[in-house]
Amino acid sequence: MNIIGCVLILKDDFNNILVLKKKVKRGQKEIWSLLNSPLKGKKDCEKTLSKAANKSLKTVLFELKEFKEFSINEEEAVKVYTGVLRERYVLEKSYDDANWINKNNLEKYEFGELDNRILNEYFK
Repeated sequence: MNIIGCVLILKDDFNNILVLKKKVKRGQKEIWSLLNSPLKGKKDCEKTLSKAANKSLKTVLFELKEFKEFSINEEEAVKVYTGVLRERYVLEKSYDDANWINKNNLEKYEFGELDNRILNEYFK
């Protein structure tokens, strides 16, 4: 299966997960998501996600570990990793908001189909 992207589940010391909301144009639906990045060229997911966290959150990742692969269709999949944030983050301007959530308040947020599958599997 061809890996086309990487997704990062960012957690804190209390097993809460950081979810992000991108800025949208008027009339578009606001959807929360996990930090993700397309895989370009021959780069590996670890480097790609470290750069994405540095760019989007202006912070450093700790304890990056592979979690699971999730298929998008018959030929393509994304690799999911977990990582820990130990310092404050600063959102880049393309993001509107970020929240720490846990299993109990997962239903209050609207996610895309893939992020929903990933979070449900993670909180099992």
